[in-house]
Amino acid sequence: MACTEAFIPDFIKLDPNQTVKDALKILEDNHIRVAPVIDANGDIVGMFGLHSLMEDILPLAAQIEDGLEDLDFIIGGAPGAAKKIRKIGPKPVRDHMQKDIEDLLLTPETPILEVIRCLTRYGSPLPVVEEGTRKFVGLVSEQSCLHCLHQVLLEVEKEEQGLK
Repeated sequence: MACTEAFIPDFIKLDPNQTVKDALKILEDNHIRVAPVIDANGDIVGMFGLHSLMEDILPLAAQIEDGLEDLDFIIGGAPGAAKKIRKIGPKPVRDHMQKDIEDLLLTPETPILEVIRCLTRYGSPLPVVEEGTRKFVGLVSEQSCLHCLHQVLLEVEKEEQGLK
């Protein structure tokens, strides 16, 4: 069974030139946490989501390895974080997306068990591209894989009942 069996049929994609504010509105309106960023050629250039934005609003001292582990001492932290989001809002998505996505890329031929392994390692959803290119063709998620496996289980159960 290949990755295409678990494609998400309807997905949201973002343009690298969209503002962060507009992208956040799209994510919120569609109740999603992350979306692929696709350029004018149809190639994936990154993933933009709440996680990458949260990283951008943390103080630098909390982001570095062996940096601050406790930020309780920061008074007024929430308003400061909200102000950072406001400051980032008019900037383009390309400046705040996850760009290092090579490990995340799957192809339509990727076996479903490999898809599940990647989902557990890198999170959900993951982009699917044409073999040998970055041409975006779809997404797979934990939910879409579980739905796919559930459909397979139903078929197996039908076959088993036919044997009895």
